[in-house]
Amino acid sequence: MGAVSAIEWTDATWNPVTGCTKISPGCAHCYAEAITLRFRRGGSYLPGLTTVRLHSDRLFLPASWKQPRRIFVNSMSDLFHEEVPTPFIEDVFDAMQSTPRHVFQLLTKRPERAVTLAQSLRWPKNLWFGVSVENQLWADRRIPLLEALPARTRFLSCEPLRGPLDLSGRLAQLQWVIVGGESGHRHRPPKVD
Repeated sequence: MGAVSAIEWTDATWNPVTGCTKISPGCAHCYAEAITLRFRRGGSYLPGLTTVRLHSDRLFLPASWKQPRRIFVNSMSDLFHEEVPTPFIEDVFDAMQSTPRHVFQLLTKRPERAVTLAQSLRWPKNLWFGVSVENQLWADRRIPLLEALPARTRFLSCEPLRGPLDLSGRLAQLQWVIVGGESGHRHRPPKVD
């Protein structure tokens, strides 16, 4: 499914994969989980565990969009989740490669797997690759992995920012940094200082 997005930093979302599992403190009040809970159709639901589903019928959706767009890839999941098969990740990368008019914004909390698969993927020039970092601990773990990837454009999503963050010495390797707090009815307000 693809849709015009209300997210300030993108034009549209494209979700060839949906579902995820929580792996770090930034996941505590996941907006995607809240949306899934709100719109689920029967069945059981376990907080923190959402079934990962592949949607091969959505792979070529960006090709149908004639006007160039900035497209947030998998706003409702993580492409590098361990339950997403490598051939499907390759298909997503091929779909991005085949539509150079768009900019694809791919964000992960699992850069370890991206590094492991990096050599087997065709990295499109129109891919902006980012990692989520919610505090210094996760920045120190994820940013070095991001720097090891062959993406032309690298970025951080410091959303939800849950603690102080020192990016000294890191900004030269980054082209973009997004900063924000949590949203939703159970959000934890950030300490602005």
